[in-house]
Amino acid sequence: MIPAAAVQWWRGCIDLDTNSYRDLDKVNPKTDYDRACAQAWPERGLIEVGGSTALVLYAEWDELAWSPKQGIVACGSWWPSADQLKAANWGDPLCWVNTHSEYLLMNAAADASSGLRPEDYISIQLPRGTYIVDYAQIEHEFIGGFHRFRPTVV
Repeated sequence: MIPAAAVQWWRGCIDLDTNSYRDLDKVNPKTDYDRACAQAWPERGLIEVGGSTALVLYAEWDELAWSPKQGIVACGSWWPSADQLKAANWGDPLCWVNTHSEYLLMNAAADASSGLRPEDYISIQLPRGTYIVDYAQIEHEFIGGFHRFRPTVV
């Protein structure tokens, strides 16, 4: 999730030294995509983009959805029931200070400097504040990864 105000600086898989596409390299990160993948494995992390902080969410599956009511990002092609979400093994909480209110949940490989296609992102409105962001992998008939955002007081 990158602040909408900083998205213009996101270059995805473009190596800034050569201004050309580069394959993923988490060991020696050169691109924004490399940095995001290195930081987010196995669940999520924070990286600097254009003077702002982006929250990188690990997404094994390309299909993403956002539920503002539940404060959950779903990675996979299904949505669990309320009981499945409640019973999930949520773990490894990350404290995140959200300093913006408009974000793009976007394909980290996309080069946003020349504009994004509508299928590359989801717009997210999130009140400023401090959140605990945790992760659960839920298996039922399908499997998916889920990131939960819980506002907190620090």
